[in-house]
Amino acid sequence: MVVVFDLDDTLYPESAYVLSALEEVGRLGEQRLGLIGFTSVLFRLFKSGKRTKLFQTAIEEINRPALTGETLDLLLTTYRKHQPARLDWHPDALELVKALHDRYPLAIISDGYMPTQRLKAEALGAAKWFSPIIFTEELGREYWKPSARSYETIMQTYPGESFVYIGDNLAKDFIAPRALGWNTICVHRADGIHKDAFAPADGAARHDIADLSSVAALLSA
Repeated sequence: MVVVFDLDDTLYPESAYVLSALEEVGRLGEQRLGLIGFTSVLFRLFKSGKRTKLFQTAIEEINRPALTGETLDLLLTTYRKHQPARLDWHPDALELVKALHDRYPLAIISDGYMPTQRLKAEALGAAKWFSPIIFTEELGREYWKPSARSYETIMQTYPGESFVYIGDNLAKDFIAPRALGWNTICVHRADGIHKDAFAPADGAARHDIADLSSVAALLSA
Protein backbone atom coordinates (compact mmCIF):
# COMPACT_ATOMS: atom_id res chain seq x y z
CA MET A 1 0.00 0.00 0.00
CA VAL A 2 1.14 3.53 -0.81
CA VAL A 3 -0.22 6.38 1.33
CA VAL A 4 -0.45 9.70 -0.49
CA PHE A 5 -1.17 13.00 1.24
CA ASP A 6 -2.36 16.43 0.27
CA LEU A 7 -0.20 19.22 1.70
CA ASP A 8 -2.21 22.31 2.68
CA ASP A 9 -4.51 21.86 5.70
CA THR A 10 -3.81 18.14 5.70
CA LEU A 11 -0.26 18.18 7.02
CA TYR A 12 -0.11 21.72 8.41
CA PRO A 13 -2.53 24.66 8.86
CA GLU A 14 -2.51 26.58 5.59
CA SER A 15 -3.69 29.75 7.29
CA ALA A 16 -0.36 29.87 9.17
CA TYR A 17 1.50 30.14 5.88
CA VAL A 18 -0.98 32.64 4.43
CA LEU A 19 -0.73 34.97 7.42
CA SER A 20 3.06 34.75 7.40
CA ALA A 21 3.14 35.60 3.68
CA LEU A 22 0.59 38.41 4.09
CA GLU A 23 2.74 39.90 6.84
CA GLU A 24 5.68 40.10 4.41
CA VAL A 25 3.46 41.58 1.68
CA GLY A 26 2.00 44.08 4.12
CA ARG A 27 5.42 45.13 5.33
CA LEU A 28 6.57 45.69 1.76
CA GLY A 29 3.44 47.70 0.99
CA GLU A 30 3.84 49.89 4.04
CA GLN A 31 7.60 50.44 3.84
CA ARG A 32 8.15 50.71 0.07
CA LEU A 33 4.76 51.85 -1.21
CA GLY A 34 3.56 53.98 1.69
CA LEU A 35 0.38 51.92 2.21
CA ILE A 36 -0.25 52.74 5.84
CA GLY A 37 -2.34 50.10 7.61
CA PHE A 38 -2.03 47.65 4.71
CA THR A 39 -0.97 44.69 6.88
CA SER A 40 -3.82 44.93 9.35
CA VAL A 41 -6.39 45.25 6.55
CA LEU A 42 -4.95 42.21 4.75
CA PHE A 43 -5.18 40.19 7.96
CA ARG A 44 -8.73 41.29 8.67
CA LEU A 45 -9.95 40.54 5.16
CA PHE A 46 -8.37 37.09 5.11
CA LYS A 47 -9.72 36.17 8.55
CA SER A 48 -13.18 37.32 7.45
CA GLY A 49 -13.11 34.80 4.59
CA LYS A 50 -11.89 36.95 1.69
CA ARG A 51 -10.00 34.72 -0.75
CA THR A 52 -9.98 36.54 -4.11
CA LYS A 53 -8.68 39.98 -5.09
CA LEU A 54 -7.38 40.38 -1.56
CA PHE A 55 -4.69 42.96 -2.35
CA GLN A 56 -6.98 45.09 -4.50
CA THR A 57 -9.72 45.07 -1.87
CA ALA A 58 -7.28 46.06 0.84
CA ILE A 59 -6.07 48.98 -1.27
CA GLU A 60 -9.65 50.17 -1.69
CA GLU A 61 -10.28 49.97 2.04
CA ILE A 62 -7.36 52.24 2.86
CA ASN A 63 -8.57 54.69 0.19
CA ARG A 64 -5.60 54.46 -2.13
CA PRO A 65 -5.63 54.42 -5.95
CA ALA A 66 -6.19 51.07 -7.61
CA LEU A 67 -3.13 48.88 -8.02
CA THR A 68 -1.23 49.10 -11.29
CA GLY A 69 -0.30 45.85 -13.00
CA GLU A 70 3.35 46.32 -12.04
CA THR A 71 2.57 46.89 -8.37
CA LEU A 72 0.16 43.97 -8.23
CA ASP A 73 2.80 41.74 -9.80
CA LEU A 74 5.27 42.86 -7.13
CA LEU A 75 2.85 42.00 -4.32
CA LEU A 76 1.93 38.63 -5.86
CA THR A 77 5.56 37.72 -6.43
CA THR A 78 6.41 38.64 -2.85
CA TYR A 79 3.57 36.44 -1.62
CA ARG A 80 4.42 33.47 -3.81
CA LYS A 81 8.13 33.58 -3.02
CA HIS A 82 7.60 33.91 0.72
CA GLN A 83 9.75 31.41 2.58
CA PRO A 84 9.02 31.04 6.30
CA ALA A 85 11.87 29.82 8.43
CA ARG A 86 9.65 26.90 9.39
CA LEU A 87 6.07 25.71 9.38
CA ASP A 88 4.55 23.75 12.23
CA TRP A 89 2.86 20.49 11.35
CA HIS A 90 -0.57 19.58 12.60
CA PRO A 91 0.50 17.40 15.56
CA ASP A 92 -1.72 14.51 14.48
CA ALA A 93 -0.21 14.65 10.98
CA LEU A 94 3.39 14.45 12.17
CA GLU A 95 2.51 11.64 14.57
CA LEU A 96 0.82 9.69 11.78
CA VAL A 97 3.64 10.22 9.28
CA LYS A 98 6.21 9.04 11.81
CA ALA A 99 4.10 5.95 12.54
CA LEU A 100 3.61 5.07 8.87
CA HIS A 101 7.02 5.94 7.51
CA ASP A 102 8.63 2.55 8.13
CA ARG A 103 5.50 0.62 7.09
CA TYR A 104 4.40 2.16 3.79
CA PRO A 105 5.79 4.33 1.01
CA LEU A 106 4.54 7.89 1.57
CA ALA A 107 4.04 10.53 -1.12
CA ILE A 108 2.49 13.98 -1.61
CA ILE A 109 0.30 15.41 -4.37
CA SER A 110 -0.24 19.15 -3.99
CA ASP A 111 -1.93 21.83 -6.06
CA GLY A 112 -0.90 25.46 -5.97
CA TYR A 113 1.34 28.08 -7.49
CA MET A 114 5.09 27.68 -7.65
CA PRO A 115 7.47 28.29 -6.04
CA THR A 116 5.05 28.67 -3.12
CA GLN A 117 4.25 24.97 -2.75
CA ARG A 118 7.88 23.90 -2.86
CA LEU A 119 8.82 26.50 -0.26
CA LYS A 120 6.06 25.21 2.03
CA ALA A 121 7.31 21.64 1.66
CA GLU A 122 10.86 22.74 2.40
CA ALA A 123 9.74 24.63 5.52
CA LEU A 124 8.05 21.43 6.74
CA GLY A 125 11.06 19.26 5.95
CA ALA A 126 8.75 17.08 3.88
CA ALA A 127 11.51 15.48 1.79
CA LYS A 128 12.57 13.51 4.87
CA TRP A 129 9.29 11.62 4.86
CA PHE A 130 7.81 11.61 1.33
CA SER A 131 8.86 10.42 -2.12
CA PRO A 132 7.80 11.48 -4.60
CA ILE A 133 6.45 14.94 -3.82
CA ILE A 134 4.41 15.97 -6.84
CA PHE A 135 3.55 19.62 -7.37
CA THR A 136 0.86 19.60 -10.04
CA GLU A 137 1.87 23.08 -11.21
CA GLU A 138 5.12 21.57 -12.46
CA LEU A 139 3.17 19.15 -14.64
CA GLY A 140 1.16 22.03 -16.10
CA ARG A 141 -1.77 24.10 -14.93
CA GLU A 142 -4.14 21.78 -16.77
CA TYR A 143 -3.00 18.95 -14.48
CA TRP A 144 -4.12 20.54 -11.23
CA LYS A 145 -6.71 18.47 -9.40
CA PRO A 146 -9.12 17.02 -10.33
CA SER A 147 -6.88 15.86 -13.19
CA ALA A 148 -5.77 12.24 -12.78
CA ARG A 149 -2.23 12.84 -14.11
CA SER A 150 -0.45 13.15 -10.75
CA TYR A 151 -2.25 10.12 -9.30
CA GLU A 152 -1.35 8.06 -12.35
CA THR A 153 2.27 9.13 -11.90
CA ILE A 154 2.23 7.70 -8.37
CA MET A 155 0.75 4.45 -9.70
CA GLN A 156 3.51 4.21 -12.30
CA THR A 157 6.10 4.79 -9.58
CA TYR A 158 4.70 1.96 -7.46
CA PRO A 159 3.22 -0.59 -9.90
CA GLY A 160 1.06 -3.33 -8.44
CA GLU A 161 0.39 -1.51 -5.16
CA SER A 162 -2.88 -0.35 -3.64
CA PHE A 163 -3.26 3.35 -2.88
CA VAL A 164 -4.96 5.71 -0.46
CA TYR A 165 -5.26 9.47 -0.75
CA ILE A 166 -5.68 11.67 2.31
CA GLY A 167 -6.80 15.25 1.70
CA ASP A 168 -9.12 17.97 2.91
CA ASN A 169 -10.80 19.61 -0.11
CA LEU A 170 -14.02 17.83 -1.03
CA ALA A 171 -14.41 19.94 -4.17
CA LYS A 172 -11.46 18.36 -5.98
CA ASP A 173 -9.19 16.07 -3.94
CA PHE A 174 -11.02 12.77 -4.34
CA ILE A 175 -12.51 12.77 -7.85
CA ALA A 176 -9.48 11.30 -9.62
CA PRO A 177 -8.37 8.81 -6.97
CA ARG A 178 -11.91 7.46 -6.67
CA ALA A 179 -12.07 6.97 -10.43
CA LEU A 180 -8.74 5.11 -10.28
CA GLY A 181 -9.93 2.78 -7.54
CA TRP A 182 -8.00 4.33 -4.65
CA ASN A 183 -9.17 4.40 -1.06
CA THR A 184 -9.90 8.00 -0.02
CA ILE A 185 -9.93 9.77 3.35
CA CYS A 186 -11.06 13.36 3.95
CA VAL A 187 -9.87 15.14 7.08
CA HIS A 188 -12.24 17.92 8.12
CA ARG A 189 -10.10 20.53 9.87
CA ALA A 190 -12.19 22.99 11.89
CA ASP A 191 -9.95 25.84 10.75
CA GLY A 192 -9.33 24.55 7.22
CA ILE A 193 -9.55 27.04 4.37
CA HIS A 194 -11.71 24.60 2.38
CA LYS A 195 -13.81 23.39 5.30
CA ASP A 196 -17.04 24.50 3.58
CA ALA A 197 -16.31 22.86 0.22
CA PHE A 198 -18.89 20.48 -1.21
CA ALA A 199 -18.15 17.23 -3.00
CA PRO A 200 -19.51 16.65 -6.50
CA ALA A 201 -21.51 13.47 -7.05
CA ASP A 202 -18.38 11.49 -7.92
CA GLY A 203 -16.05 13.24 -5.50
CA ALA A 204 -16.91 12.27 -1.93
CA ALA A 205 -14.27 10.48 0.12
CA ARG A 206 -14.82 6.95 1.34
CA HIS A 207 -14.00 7.98 4.90
CA ASP A 208 -14.60 11.31 6.68
CA ILE A 209 -12.60 12.03 9.82
CA ALA A 210 -12.08 14.99 12.16
CA ASP A 211 -8.30 14.46 12.51
CA LEU A 212 -5.69 11.95 11.43
CA SER A 213 -5.53 9.94 14.64
CA SER A 214 -7.77 7.20 13.21
CA VAL A 215 -5.99 6.76 9.87
CA ALA A 216 -3.66 3.95 10.96
CA ALA A 217 -6.66 1.89 12.04
CA LEU A 218 -8.47 2.59 8.76
CA LEU A 219 -5.45 1.43 6.76
CA SER A 220 -5.17 -1.85 8.62
CA ALA A 221 -8.92 -2.59 8.62
